[in-house]
Amino acid sequence: MQNKNFFFTVICPTYNSENYIKKNFYSLLSQKNQDFEVIYIDDGSTDDTVKIIKKLIKNYSNFKIFEKKHEGPGSARNLGITKSNGSWISFIDSDDIWYPFKLQKVNKAILENSSTNFVVHWENFIKLNGEIKILKHGVYFKNKFLFLKKLYLSNFLSTSAVVLKKSLFLKHGFFDESLPNAQDYDLWLKLAPYINLFTLEEILGEYNETKNSITLRPYYKRIFSELRIALRYKSYYKLYFIKVFKILFSKRWFR
Repeated sequence: MQNKNFFFTVICPTYNSENYIKKNFYSLLSQKNQDFEVIYIDDGSTDDTVKIIKKLIKNYSNFKIFEKKHEGPGSARNLGITKSNGSWISFIDSDDIWYPFKLQKVNKAILENSSTNFVVHWENFIKLNGEIKILKHGVYFKNKFLFLKKLYLSNFLSTSAVVLKKSLFLKHGFFDESLPNAQDYDLWLKLAPYINLFTLEEILGEYNETKNSITLRPYYKRIFSELRIALRYKSYYKLYFIKVFKILFSKRWFR
């Protein structure tokens, strides 16, 4: 039986996500635009994540799950891309949720802006202490050089808030699985010269801080990854040593 083609493929890596995967699933199921498939990639969970997902999706043919050994979210997302049947790829972390009109509004933006190949929207950031902060992802830069420079200096994109054409991956590459952290930021910089960005200035999802969040992982790994990325794309900004200085002496590492 030939796989159905969808407008969107939603890729969700999971790893020991039993405490929040149900909320994630129901947020996807509630989407007003139904022209999508969901691919869960379990990255070697040792809890009941896979069991829960299989029970949730058993009556929905557009929801699938694949299991693999534990190699990190980049590897899981790459596998999801290779399994996808959608012409546009979107990502969601297993501890995040989307609001019901997310895909509908993204679809409208794509149809009304034919030159775009990359859409990002705003999110609510829910901190561990319950505090809510609005993350206003995305900026408008008609000048490509300025876009590259600004993205190099600061990541203004978010994995659970971006939707991009699958052809970008096929032409320019996937997530770098050798990086222990910041694989998404590395990918945005790799794709940046080819991105035609459209920013939806609406809050269409929630980014939830949890104990499994990448921001809570060992800082030395993130420093190592960010330094590699800074050097890899130093051609985007002549004063790249400023970026290196900011990485090494960021207040994040001393909290």
